Amino acid sequence: MPLAAFTATADQETRAEIVQKLFDGHAPQVFLHGFDRPNIHLAFTAKDNPRTQILKYAAARRGQSGIVYCGTRAKTEALAQALATEGHNACAYHGGMEAEDRRIVETRFAREDGLIVVATVAFGMGVDKPDIRWVAHADLPKSIEAYYQEIGRAGRDGAAAETMTLFGPDDIRLRRSQIDEGQAPPERRAADHARLNALLGLAEALTCRRQVLLGYFGESAGPCGHCDLCETPPETFDGTTAVRKALSAILRTEEWFGAGHLTDILTGTTTDKIRARGHDQLPTFGVGKDYDKRQWAAIFRQMMGHDLVRPDPERHGALRMTEAARPILRGEAGITLGKAAITRAATRTPVVKAMVSDEDAPLLSALKAKRRALAEAARVPAYVIFPDRTLIEMAETRPATLDQMARVNGVGAKKLESFGRAFLEVINGAAEAIHPARRKLAGRDAGAVFDRLLAVQAELTRGAQGIERPMSCTASELAKVAQLTGGDGAMLERLLGERRAERFGAAFLDVLNGAR
Repeated sequence: MPLAAFTATADQETRAEIVQKLFDGHAPQVFLHGFDRPNIHLAFTAKDNPRTQILKYAAARRGQSGIVYCGTRAKTEALAQALATEGHNACAYHGGMEAEDRRIVETRFAREDGLIVVATVAFGMGVDKPDIRWVAHADLPKSIEAYYQEIGRAGRDGAAAETMTLFGPDDIRLRRSQIDEGQAPPERRAADHARLNALLGLAEALTCRRQVLLGYFGESAGPCGHCDLCETPPETFDGTTAVRKALSAILRTEEWFGAGHLTDILTGTTTDKIRARGHDQLPTFGVGKDYDKRQWAAIFRQMMGHDLVRPDPERHGALRMTEAARPILRGEAGITLGKAAITRAATRTPVVKAMVSDEDAPLLSALKAKRRALAEAARVPAYVIFPDRTLIEMAETRPATLDQMARVNGVGAKKLESFGRAFLEVINGAAEAIHPARRKLAGRDAGAVFDRLLAVQAELTRGAQGIERPMSCTASELAKVAQLTGGDGAMLERLLGERRAERFGAAFLDVLNGAR
């Protein structure tokens, strides 16, 4: 029986795998067309208030059909609403929508001019609208193949089309963790890291992007003359010294800290954590004062982009040096970095102050997950285990022993005996604290909704007046509610049962409505 296989963006390794799996290793006839889409303009931009960046990008292309790809369902809805508020014809699309609602969006996009669809990657397969004039990524795609597939939906009529991809260190951390925490065998994870490296190399490229992109797919080409880097050649500088200083700080702190703490060391910033760890006595303390904190953030991002350092999920996002960095550290190789990222970093608008620093945020999240699990098991509100301020202090001071834990505010003798070791295991990376139902939502907006639902449930465990019989939902039930993108009391009753819906339904709906 004749057999044919078709693919648009497979690299050489993937094509070989197709031949092996489908044709039992017997070489079929191969018809390979070039990968170049010269009418598509390529551009990457570091994230700096991404919603505003997307809104400005769409405003300059008002009335043109476009796609905005987002990493989460909730973000598609929020960004679609923001675009609509600005007067654009925009709608959201994601896998959590009812099939009929998705079909309506697909039909509208195929028929209407100037419609912007803000979507997850669930949108695109089978989309053959020829006049999509632009594709923007609000978050970094999963791989270079995914990127090429997604931008390839633009300009199928052969006319000029534009693309813009936003990326930042959080994207890199997320994509690395998705690979490391996946269930794929080691060789597949290594291949996935290589594909991500190729995309990051494209994002941090300093020469023609089209050359870099086509080179990945095995094609050679001269400078295209019309990607963002050809139009505005980037200024560069020798970043070898800066990178060596950063790598030295990483090694001298035994690869246990993230970019924020490392930046404090390099800039000579004395904090309580610096003093507590004795890091103000390190030889690298203050050796990087020639750059400020925002400039160091840009340097660390480029180091992640060049795969010189990777966040370690088992150490709550602490940066670890890769083999690719060793020649630079030993003085056997140098590295060139983009100057524009460093220059812009000094003038960016400060971000909203978070509960903890970026480097401590993953640990705080893990501590809260452990608290949720213990509270659920004991059927008590989470604050009965520990209040937020105690967990924040744990995340910032990272006690390593029970004696050190006892000095954390809010940890009395009884709580130390009951919970001390459990939280020390989380801090020292010896235990997985996230409930399985919650773990499945990690990295998604539904995870935050789950947390709010759990907090609301804790307040209503004994009813609004605190005098009724204790009642709660299972973590699996809360996870199902957290993933709803709409609904009413009847839907919650079907999920939770009549008694639980009566106790929690109205409050849960308030959380869901606030999440959209």
